[in-house]
This record gives sequence, C-alpha cells and structure tokens, in this order.
Amino acid sequence: MPVKAVAVAPEPPPFDVAFGVKLGSDYIFRGITQTDGNPTVQGYAEVRAWDWLYAGLFMSNVDFPASAGLTDPAAEMDFYAGIRHTWGAFTGDVGFVYYYYPGQANVYTYGAGLPANDINYWEVYFKPTYAINDIVTVGGNLYYGNSYAGTGASEVYLSGTLKINLPNYTSYKDWGWYISGEVGYQWLGTTDLNNIFLSNYTLPDYATWNVGLAFTYKAMTIDLRYYDSDLSSSQCFTIAGLSNACGDRYVASLSFDTSLLALK
Repeated sequence: MPVKAVAVAPEPPPFDVAFGVKLGSDYIFRGITQTDGNPTVQGYAEVRAWDWLYAGLFMSNVDFPASAGLTDPAAEMDFYAGIRHTWGAFTGDVGFVYYYYPGQANVYTYGAGLPANDINYWEVYFKPTYAINDIVTVGGNLYYGNSYAGTGASEVYLSGTLKINLPNYTSYKDWGWYISGEVGYQWLGTTDLNNIFLSNYTLPDYATWNVGLAFTYKAMTIDLRYYDSDLSSSQCFTIAGLSNACGDRYVASLSFDTSLLALK
C-alpha cells in the first residue's frame, strides 16, 4: 500500500499586532482610583514578534484635579516592552514600562498631597503564570521602580493572581465565564523631593485586593469587579493627594481584545 504524505502545518507568521479598547465605570490602579471615581476610556496596541518579543502602548484618561493641588495631566500613556514566552503550562514575562502623563499643568506647585510633582516614572516587572489545568490558572506580579509617581521613593509591588474558568452549560462554544482575583502588597520608600516639607518623607506601605466575575463572548468581555485596600483616608491623601481615592469600589467594564491574525 502506498504511504500517504502527511500534510505539514504551516509555520505561524512571525509578527502579530494585538489591540483592544475598554469602557469602564472607574480606573483602579493598585487599589487607588486614577479617574477620581469617574468613567474611563482605554485602549492599547501591542506588536508581537517570534512568540518572544513584544512592545506596546496603553492609553487612558485620568483625573488628578488641579483644584486639589495635583498635576491634572491630559492622559496616561504607558510605553512598555519585554520578553514573553510559553513553555507548556508555564508562561514567563519580563519587561519594562514607562508611565508618561502628558500635559501636566501643576508641576512643582506642591499643593495637597505628595504627587503634585512631575509624576512620570518607570518600573521593571516579572509576571509568571501557570495553567494547572483547563480550569485553574495561577500567576504573580513583581514590579520595581526607583521613584514612585516621581516622588523619589523606591517601590516594590508583589501580588498573586487566581483565575477559575467556570463550566459552560450552554451549547454556544463562543460563550464563557470565569472568576478571578488578585491580592497584592505595595512597599514604598522615602521621598527625595526638592521641598523642605516633603523631602525624606516615608510613604505608607499598604495591601490591596480585587475579585470579580467576567463573561466572555468571542473578543468581548464584561467584567464586574470589587476593589479595596487597607489604606486609611489620611494615608490615601499622602499617597494620592485625595483622601477619597482609596477604599472599596465596585467597577463594571466592557472590553474588546483581538489581534490581526485572529481576524483572518
């Protein structure tokens, strides 16, 4: 009997571009609102190469009001790049991110709160994940920066994540849902600012956490999430310049995420 030739699967393209948008009722970053409790519109684009390298830009509206002595930037722009690869169930991700806030109008006025200086800063990070099975995925986040929000205070953020895919009881395979959460801790150092009242000031460390339920349909995700931290109102004022920027919050968001290759 003649042996049939086995079709060889084509090599995946070496480049792809992922992109997405999100509409949310608030923008929470490590337990602190970045929009003064107002809605957010966000978007990103990320170039991926050879299943190893990536670089991207994330953008969001923010609200750090000048009336509170903050810098009132026009937006947040996060430029990031790194190395990401998957070996079986394990994915490693090492990279660098620069948080840039264009249009800061109140720099060096030192009104309420410490972040009234130039708040641009950078971090390096390591974000591993491990898929225990098709249902449970665990992960971690480790970030380091030498000047938190431009204050000169060194900072470390460490967190653990958990995602549990829930069973699909419908006949529609494009639907899905899951629960996920994160527990983290932010260590902050001592400020180094050109102001006699705000230099050599130790910022408070704090714990933060979130848990949520998400529903997916193809590239769309609806996320309902609860955020909180152990920051008091006075500690929140010290870090964020607003005493009401922390505390428990409920956030709803709608996002779309895909890539050029996924559209083909």
